[in-house]
Amino acid sequence: MRLQSAIFTLEDTLFTPDGTAREGLDKALALFKMEGVWLGAVTALRADEAQKALERAGLSSYFRFVLTEDVALCGVDSGTMFERAMKRLHSQKDDTIVFSGSLSAIQNAKDAGFRTVAVQGSAGAADWSTMQQLATQSLAQYSDCLLYTSPSPRDRTRS
Repeated sequence: MRLQSAIFTLEDTLFTPDGTAREGLDKALALFKMEGVWLGAVTALRADEAQKALERAGLSSYFRFVLTEDVALCGVDSGTMFERAMKRLHSQKDDTIVFSGSLSAIQNAKDAGFRTVAVQGSAGAADWSTMQQLATQSLAQYSDCLLYTSPSPRDRTRS
């Protein structure tokens, strides 16, 4: 099944505590864009704050939208939020993956039927361990994502 869309929880997957983009994120997002994967972000921030944060980090061009709690009328880490974002991406659950650094978001996305990627960051050691067990995949850093999405040299030579 081809990945069609990805949803990122904004604060805990894209930014370091000082507000800069996580290392390797720009390359991972560029690869998604090159592969035609549509990206959306969900957040508890106000829309203008979220957009400014993406612009400061140089990431705004990768995302089709930022869906806020105020607009979606639900919590950022809820299954409902991920379903509403998926619909905005004109996708289906089988074609969508949720990236999050929050245990509750990983659990809720999984419970809602999404494939999930746990992103290490602000979660403590116990939560990170649980997230790794629950998620479809886990990333300690975004350069690991490039290893999963890039074809192997053997795959490139097949016709």
